[in-house]
Amino acid sequence: MYVFIVNPKAGKGKAKRIFEKIKETDSYQQINSEYYFTKYPGHGEKIAREIARKSLPETIIVIGGDGTVHEVINGAGDYKNIRIAVIPGGSGNDFARSCGIKGNAAEIFENIIRGENSESYWVGQYTLNKQLKKNFVNSIGFGFDAQIANKANHSFYKHIFNFLRLGKVTYIIALIQVLIQFQPMQIELEVDGRPRKLQNCWMIACGNHPYYGGGMKIIPGAANRSDRISLIIIHEISKWKVLTLFFTVFFGKHTSFKEVEVLEGRKIKVSSQHLLHVQVDGETAVCYQSQIEKNPTPLSVVRQTKK
Repeated sequence: MYVFIVNPKAGKGKAKRIFEKIKETDSYQQINSEYYFTKYPGHGEKIAREIARKSLPETIIVIGGDGTVHEVINGAGDYKNIRIAVIPGGSGNDFARSCGIKGNAAEIFENIIRGENSESYWVGQYTLNKQLKKNFVNSIGFGFDAQIANKANHSFYKHIFNFLRLGKVTYIIALIQVLIQFQPMQIELEVDGRPRKLQNCWMIACGNHPYYGGGMKIIPGAANRSDRISLIIIHEISKWKVLTLFFTVFFGKHTSFKEVEVLEGRKIKVSSQHLLHVQVDGETAVCYQSQIEKNPTPLSVVRQTKK
């Protein structure tokens, strides 16, 4: 059984258009399938949870962006008997990028139904203010990047640049807007039981793979592993230098700056006496503390067939 979860609003309607074209293919007509359109934020999680409760072998095909993938994976629970496939249809598509999924949607669909190349993918787990654990598929970040994501998500220009396929421009404009008023943070960081106090810290980001923000290589050396998460810290830095640093993020060259530190760990704790802006797979919130580690149960994900 193939279950499609489609976000019709993703990519300004791109995801819906992709699905309509797939429905016209001979391959779609030959498979046993059903489909659902998400109708509101969080609906993808609810749909996936209902599918997971059936306890039947399923392939869930997500057509949308990173936000839709995030919802589906959180709803699918411990992923028993469920395989996840993604046809990118959003504005960022960093999860698909990390899995090497690109190109023509019909070809990606054919690759999925061949079913020869599922691999284990370990998502991250996090808590905010000691609430229930949730999963992140791409990254979780605190500070400067989270404020940029928040500014971009609520901007009037995001839809314009996404329509023009210039999504990265949205983040550049938001970066400059946040930079003007940003105040560095006092952070207590603990990595595998080793505590540190960070003064005038700009950001901390943890990732399952290198990408975020639509292809920016925030942690260039990150790789998906079962027990470790990569993280990056940007320490005290001048605002003018931040501009240079973040333009190099698109190419993964920012790690050469002396203010940038790259680490990895099994268990990470971030806390502050002041509210921290946080982004999880691009969605934003605030918190005082967070705990981060790997989900021990791997996700079975369809990767692109190598040619």
